[in-house]
Amino acid sequence: MVTKDESKVIRAPIACILGHIDHGKTSLLDYIRGTVVQQREAAGITQHIGASYFPTEDIKEFLKKSKQEFAEKKINLPGILIVDTPGHAAFLNLRRRGGAVADIAILVIDVTAGTQPITWESVRILRERKTPFVIAANKIDRISGWKPKKDADFLDTYNSQKSHVKDFLDEKILQIMGNFLEEGFKGIERYDKIKDFTKQVAIVPTSAKTGEGISTLLLVLMGLVQQYLTENLKFSEGPARGVVLEVKKEKGQGITLDVLIYDGILKKGDEFIVGGLEKPIKSKVRALLRPKPLDEIRDPRQRFDHEEMVSAAAGVKILAPNIDEVVAGSPFRGIGSVSEEELVYKEIEEEVQSIRIKTEKAGVVLKADTLGSLEALNNHFSQNGVKISVTDVGSIKKEDVINANIVKHLDPYSAAVLGFNVSILPEAREQAIIDNIRIFTNDVIYRLLEDYIEYAETRKAEDTAKGLSELILPAKIRMMPDFVFRNSDPAVFGVHVEAGTLYPKVSLITAEGKKARRVHQIQDKGQTIEKASKDAEVAISIRGIEVGRDIGKDETFYVSVPESHVRQLMGKFLDELTTDQKEVLREYIILMRKINHPWWGM
Repeated sequence: MVTKDESKVIRAPIACILGHIDHGKTSLLDYIRGTVVQQREAAGITQHIGASYFPTEDIKEFLKKSKQEFAEKKINLPGILIVDTPGHAAFLNLRRRGGAVADIAILVIDVTAGTQPITWESVRILRERKTPFVIAANKIDRISGWKPKKDADFLDTYNSQKSHVKDFLDEKILQIMGNFLEEGFKGIERYDKIKDFTKQVAIVPTSAKTGEGISTLLLVLMGLVQQYLTENLKFSEGPARGVVLEVKKEKGQGITLDVLIYDGILKKGDEFIVGGLEKPIKSKVRALLRPKPLDEIRDPRQRFDHEEMVSAAAGVKILAPNIDEVVAGSPFRGIGSVSEEELVYKEIEEEVQSIRIKTEKAGVVLKADTLGSLEALNNHFSQNGVKISVTDVGSIKKEDVINANIVKHLDPYSAAVLGFNVSILPEAREQAIIDNIRIFTNDVIYRLLEDYIEYAETRKAEDTAKGLSELILPAKIRMMPDFVFRNSDPAVFGVHVEAGTLYPKVSLITAEGKKARRVHQIQDKGQTIEKASKDAEVAISIRGIEVGRDIGKDETFYVSVPESHVRQLMGKFLDELTTDQKEVLREYIILMRKINHPWWGM
């Protein structure tokens, strides 16, 4: 038992759990908490940041389910605060001066699906912040032939499986290791084969459904923190430092702040300064509310505890006046004395302005829901060669469209507004129609980037196109179920060209409107060919998809023709199309109107 005095020697570490959408992040925490937080989220996907505190005694109780000797391990930490994030890695970008808020991270990867684009977004930010992490290779219960042992230690359940089942899991873990090696990680291995955890990244296989391996994950996580990171966990009695997780309106309480305190102490009645829409905001703590241990700040099962004081690390809800314009993701600082107030104000002002910047004259207008998201977007877009003129937080407004229209005269391809996890105000929509400015919104970084790049590339192609040969032409193909030669890496299967002409490098979309990536190659009798005309039966290869998981074995595909190309084809080039091309183009327009907008292609 950690005594009151011992608990003040070090604070609880902060762990961030992240990974690709639907790989089981929240489910892992739910299993330990015994709650159903994930089921209360929209569509089962975490939409907001949550913070749960796990006291050491409760963790030991959980460990008893797996092995009694696990519960007898000496743990010198008061507990652990785990921050649960949405799939997109922007929310990991909770930062403080000099590094990340998180002391350590859990990167969740579906062992059956492997690494995904959001996995690498997460890894990039972990690298930038120099945050150590452990990989939870989740969903081992989905492996064919797996016989579960509820709550078992990983090695106990692994050793009880049949040899072919173990071989399959070993192969999947090797694939993950190979992917990380390609990304420059020299030391990555299953946890039980690691000799020096400071030099290698540990993989712990888990199941959020059966509880297998979860005790193992907790032991590895807390062992790492206890052995290597306690220097970072020194208890501080100074003014609180933190970051705003969320600003929201609560019934009967008005506007509240969910804040992650990573250093110091915050008391009821303390004054604080926090980042605002226009300038830093000074306020005073009217009430401090904390979720009960093992509960969840985002969606608690029980009523919050009213506290007179909280110390790091803690996730708390703060009631205070004049906080309507506080920006999520902004720094939070308690004011220790009147003499410190000006210094704290200036520090927050500089930190917020360093993220919220105007950059190049010609570039896209970028809007995001939080400062953390904005910083992650800025980095990601810049790394991919996208110029940015204005970045800011909040909904897309008329002013943003006007800024994009100014850019149009300097670079027409950058004249666009990109919004991450934000709404579009009606006045902005109206102005966009008047100025002919495209607005893109998405809640996943790489999809927002892909959508914009595809648009910009298509616009450039339009401006340089001198004829039909430079447009993407419509075509329709049907899979031949008996001729699937390879399921993935790349997928290779036979198709029958039902209409139009198929070319390599074009993107495909299923008859249900699902994107199926680009055709890499077309082959006929083992020879690579440049095109396949109507009624041809050929083999095609597609990278990045798996037959049976991403697409069925009997799909019908359409060539994905950009809307601007459709307009040209339906206009000045309509007479140049064959009868079957015209027919499939009309089918494609009907499909896109169903899944996109009623006015698509008009």
